[in-house]
Amino acid sequence: MAAVYRNYAPLAYTIVSQGFGGFRGFFDPVLRDDAVQNIFAAAFEERARLAYDGIQDYARFLRGLAQNICRQMLDRGRRFARTPETEVAAVPQAEPDAELELIDAEAESVCRKFRESLSDATEKAVLARYFTDGEAEETLAEALSLTRYRLRKVIADVRKKMTRYLKEHGIDGT
Repeated sequence: MAAVYRNYAPLAYTIVSQGFGGFRGFFDPVLRDDAVQNIFAAAFEERARLAYDGIQDYARFLRGLAQNICRQMLDRGRRFARTPETEVAAVPQAEPDAELELIDAEAESVCRKFRESLSDATEKAVLARYFTDGEAEETLAEALSLTRYRLRKVIADVRKKMTRYLKEHGIDGT
C-alpha cells in the first residue's frame, strides 16, 4: 500500500489542485491534503480493492475515485455552508400544549436510555460532543486521539445505532 501511495500521490494531488470538469480544484492546502487522504483511505478500503478489476489502468480507477471523493467533499461543503441569518419576525407564543410536553418528555427519556445503552466510551463521547454539542470533527478527533477518518466511521456507526434505536421505540426521524 505504501508503494501505491508513493506512486499515485502525485496524481491525486494534481486532481485536487487542478480540478476536473467545472471544478477548478481546492485552493486551501488543508482541503487538498484532506482530499488526498480521503482518496487513499477510500482506495484502500476492501470494497474499493475488490471493485478494481486489475485489467484497466490503476491511474484511471484512482482518478474516478478521486473525482467522486472531491464531489462528496464539495457537496458536504455546500450542505454545511453558513449563510447570513435573516431577521425572523417574532412568532407569537402559543400556550403550552400538554400533549407536546408529554411527547418531548418521552423523546428525551428514549434519548437518555439510548445514551445509557452505549457501552463504548468513544461512542458516548462522540454522541455527547459531536451530536449534542456540535463540536467540529477535527477538534474532536484530536481530543479522542483518533484519525478523522476513524472518527467519521464512529460517527456513522453511532448515527446508525441511534436511528435504529429510535425506530425501535416508535420515533421516526422523517
